[in-house]
Amino acid sequence: MITAMDTEGKVWFTLSHANTDSNMMALFIHSMTKQLDQETPGWQEETVFLWDNASYHTSKETRAVIRALGIKIIYSGPYSFSAAPIELLFGGLKKG
Repeated sequence: MITAMDTEGKVWFTLSHANTDSNMMALFIHSMTKQLDQETPGWQEETVFLWDNASYHTSKETRAVIRALGIKIIYSGPYSFSAAPIELLFGGLKKG
């Protein structure tokens, strides 16, 4: 599962049978940004993505996609799960 959440609690996600890698991440980013373009034109001006340092977030391929789409990224520090809002969502899913 690849998941994104905004500051208002809206969640975007995808489920797949494949492991998450740079290709899957690129597909997710493209899909999510198409949706954002429809819902909130100009979203890039006010949006910053907060990502951890997973290899598929920091790969050359993923960086090329985010550069091409004009996405601003902040990478969290190593092992800073408590600072990642998406971890609250994952915690709720795990309690299920």
